[in-house]
Amino acid sequence: MYLLSEIYSFMKQITLLILNSLSLVAALYVNYLGANARLGSYDVSDISSLYENLFTPAAYAFGIWGLIYFLLLTFVVYQWYAWIRTRDDYELKRTGLLFTLSNILNAFWIYAWVNDRPGISLLLMFALLAVLIFLVFRLRLEIWDAPVRIIAFVWWPVCIYTAWVILASIANFSAWLVSLGWNGGFLSEIAWSIIMLLIATAIYVLMIYYRNMREAALVGIWGMIAIAVRQWTLNPVVAYVAIAASFLLFVYVIAHAYKNRETSPIRKIQRQEI
Repeated sequence: MYLLSEIYSFMKQITLLILNSLSLVAALYVNYLGANARLGSYDVSDISSLYENLFTPAAYAFGIWGLIYFLLLTFVVYQWYAWIRTRDDYELKRTGLLFTLSNILNAFWIYAWVNDRPGISLLLMFALLAVLIFLVFRLRLEIWDAPVRIIAFVWWPVCIYTAWVILASIANFSAWLVSLGWNGGFLSEIAWSIIMLLIATAIYVLMIYYRNMREAALVGIWGMIAIAVRQWTLNPVVAYVAIAASFLLFVYVIAHAYKNRETSPIRKIQRQEI
């Protein structure tokens, strides 16, 4: 019975590793096709321009996807490394099929987006966000005193990915409203944009307060500054609010980092808590 249990555990973990790896490669390939208008008549930026709104960031902001995909690659590579080293990787077990599911949702979102299906893409984006949030809880981001390798190769990839998808979900929601021809109802478009900026800011503050996810707030700052850049001459009020929100988040990040400086990755490296 013990031998059968070991074989079952081995097969289960190697299957998860293969699925995580192949699904990420597939998601990267679909994103490449979507970025080059090879999944439909549009590429990703074409649709963003088609449904441009006051929450759309400057084009350079989307460069963060390069960092996200690099981190996700390190996440998968680390899973293989940890499993080969110990044959019993805790993070892999906790991840389960969630990472594979997130890659599948990412690929389908790209396909729906470039084929001008804002409603379907919004549902897929929300589903992706839900999976990533569940993964945050499953992997216990960042609520215990982990070594640097866990912080760098497990926490940061999931944290930064989740943080950007939060902002992307709000932007996707705004694009969907534009596709419906919605004009803001009883509030102006500027007012709704400010409300969404404040909601996003509150979410990042809560992520720091409850989960110590300062990296998430930095991603939020990146996106909000890009919104300010885009709206600087077109809608200064939205730009000023985005800058103010970014400044407040930055101050909170610095204060939180200083308060928790003894558990920072730099101090851990100094103490050789690798």
